[in-house]
Amino acid sequence: MKKITLLLIVIIGTLTANAQLAKSKWKGTLQLDNPLEVIFDFGKDSLFVYTVADNSALETMTFSDSDKVLIIKKVYGQSDCNEVEGKYKYEIKNDELLLTLIADDCTGRSQVLNNTKWSKSK
Repeated sequence: MKKITLLLIVIIGTLTANAQLAKSKWKGTLQLDNPLEVIFDFGKDSLFVYTVADNSALETMTFSDSDKVLIIKKVYGQSDCNEVEGKYKYEIKNDELLLTLIADDCTGRSQVLNNTKWSKSK
């Protein structure tokens, strides 16, 4: 019985550690032609990006995260990142999310996401 309980605790801990971004929201500024405040709204496996000013949708992406690596892929939106996966290391500290580029062939996306800080949003 103790082994089963320990195994369940390890499995639940692993699932929680690998799903830190799911069901969370983060606010930040993208440095486009003009700085634009946006929200990153992580669902279970979808990432919705919309503007703070008027809640207009910019991008819809799929995402996965494991071992502090975020993998994103555009489904719909304004960027030219069709069918291109981006990989970013992430760190969460004191309700801040820091994204650092690992690999992303979509230079438009990587230029605006690399080394960005995001604040936890409600």
